[in-house]
Amino acid sequence: MEDLETPSPAPKPSMPSPRSPVIFFGPNGFRAGWSALLFVSLFLIAMFSLSAAMGLLAKHLHLHLSGLRGGELSPSTGLLSEAILLAATLLATLVMARMEHRPMLAYGLSGTGRLRHFVVGLLTGFGFMSLLIGILVATHHLRLEATPSDAPTLAHSMLARTTFWRYAALWGCVCLLVGFAEELLLRGYLLFTLARGLRFWPAAILLAVLFGALHKSNPGESPFGLVAAAGAALLFSLSLRRIGSLWWAIGFHATWDWAESYFYGTPDSGILSQGRRMTAHPIGSVWWSGGATGPEGSLWCLLVLALAALWVLGTQRKVSTDF
Repeated sequence: MEDLETPSPAPKPSMPSPRSPVIFFGPNGFRAGWSALLFVSLFLIAMFSLSAAMGLLAKHLHLHLSGLRGGELSPSTGLLSEAILLAATLLATLVMARMEHRPMLAYGLSGTGRLRHFVVGLLTGFGFMSLLIGILVATHHLRLEATPSDAPTLAHSMLARTTFWRYAALWGCVCLLVGFAEELLLRGYLLFTLARGLRFWPAAILLAVLFGALHKSNPGESPFGLVAAAGAALLFSLSLRRIGSLWWAIGFHATWDWAESYFYGTPDSGILSQGRRMTAHPIGSVWWSGGATGPEGSLWCLLVLALAALWVLGTQRKVSTDF
C-alpha cells in the first residue's frame, strides 16, 4: 500500500529550478509547511470575506443574525455559520488543488465505495452516540424527558408533528454541513499536506490537538470535553487511514452530532439546540455525567470512542489508496 506520506503519483508536482530557495522548495515541490500555511491563510481570507458579505446583506435586508437565543442555538444560525465555514474550506481547497494540479476530490473525497462508507458512517454515528446515552441513563448519570410543548393542547396534532419533522430536518442539514466542513478543513487538505512533511500519525495528532483546542471557545465546554473532541478527531483519522477517504467520518460526525444535540437533546460541547426532541438532565458527578458540556464531557465518552475505534479496525479493511 502506498502511504499517505508519499505524494500523489499523478500528476507529478513541478520541480523547483536550481535557483529556487531551499527554504520554500523541497524534492517534491513547495514544502508541506508553507503549503499548509497558505491554505490556512486562504481559508481565513475566505471566512472573513464571506462573513462580512453576509453581514452587509443582512443589514441591507434588515435581518437580525443572532448566535445563541436564550442559551440555545437556532437551526437558521447553525445553517448560516456552517455554510460559510464549508464554503471557505472548499474555496481554499480549490485554490490549492489548482496550484498543485490535483482534483479537489484527491483530498479525502475520492476512493471506492464512497456511498457505502457514508451510509455506514451515518448509521454508526447514531448508534455509538445512542450507546453513550444508554450508558449514561443506565448508570443514572442522565435523565431524559420529552421537551415540553409551547402549546400542550396541540401535542398530538398535525402542527406538532410538522414542527417535529421540520426541526429534525433542519438540524439534519446543519449536522451534515458540520460533518463536511470540519472533516474537510482539518482532515482534508491539511492532513494530506502535513502528512507529506511529518508522516501521517504525527500530522493527525497535531490536527487532533488543534481540533480539541478549537472547541475551547464553546460555552460550557470542559477540559475533558476538549480531550474527547481530540479523541474523536483521532478516530476519524484512523478511518481515513484505513479506507483512504473521509466519507465514513463525515457520516459518523454528522449523526453523532444530530443524535446528541437534537434527538436526545443533550448539550453538544456546551451548546443546546433549539427545538430539540428531548430535554436532558445530567445527574451526579460531572466527570461521569458530562454536566453542562454534555455526553462528550463524560468519562464514558472515552470508552465509546475506543469501542468505535475497535469497530473501525475490525470492519474497515485497509485498501490501497493515493491518500
